[in-house]
Amino acid sequence: MKISTFPRHLFWSYHTDADIPEEVIAEQVILYGDLEDLFQLSVLVSHDIISGVNRRIASRGHWLKRCNLVDKIILG
Repeated sequence: MKISTFPRHLFWSYHTDADIPEEVIAEQVILYGDLEDLFQLSVLVSHDIISGVNRRIASRGHWLKRCNLVDKIILG
């Protein structure tokens, strides 16, 4: 998936026309994106992928409030 539809600061370490897996994009947007980015992600990536990535992030014990927000607002 191309990252050019998201703000550059979310993918600062990637080339601007990089083609990266949806799971990597979902993780970056969940961790560092704002609400607009999360809504855009929910349109471009399946909710199954978003849910899986969100659960993986939450299982680390960090970003729990953020993961809860994604659960309630995006996946709700």
